[in-house]
Amino acid sequence: MDVKKIASKLNSGDESVLEEISSQYSPLVTTIIYNIFSGKLSTADIEETASDVFLTLWENRSKVIPEKLKGYLCRIAKTKALDRLRKDVGSHPLSLEDERISDLFIMSDNIESSEVYDILREAIKDIGQPDREILIRHYYYYQSTAVIAEKMNINKNTVQTKLRRTREKLRRYLQERGVN
Repeated sequence: MDVKKIASKLNSGDESVLEEISSQYSPLVTTIIYNIFSGKLSTADIEETASDVFLTLWENRSKVIPEKLKGYLCRIAKTKALDRLRKDVGSHPLSLEDERISDLFIMSDNIESSEVYDILREAIKDIGQPDREILIRHYYYYQSTAVIAEKMNINKNTVQTKLRRTREKLRRYLQERGVN
């Protein structure tokens, strides 16, 4: 069934279309969630979050624009996964040695080669504590400065200052190595 027919059935409240949407888009939704969780949460968490995505779609079906169904599902998946990660990361140990730490920068348009990736990974490894943990919590675990301050028992303004200074250090480090 094409996207317009699916969206039309969805907007009309035809519950049978939800199974079709789930069947067609589950691999995409699950991949998005899996990539955001990056091994930090279980398979059951991934499945539960995917179910939440389709439930959210159903609850907001009147807002769906047929041509944007796929994008809408992707956005819901990303939001649900990040929300779940933010909620659950406090109950899991924060691994500061995780090799995927530098993955947070891979999405940046400025990173175009594995050489830059390697330089950035080295820069992150060289950042001292607590600055490194603040950077990781903010950009890798998507925690707000308020949450970081609470979790690390430091002032929110201190977190913001350390984050700003750490970004500046990274910027200088990259410039010194010829990365713009």
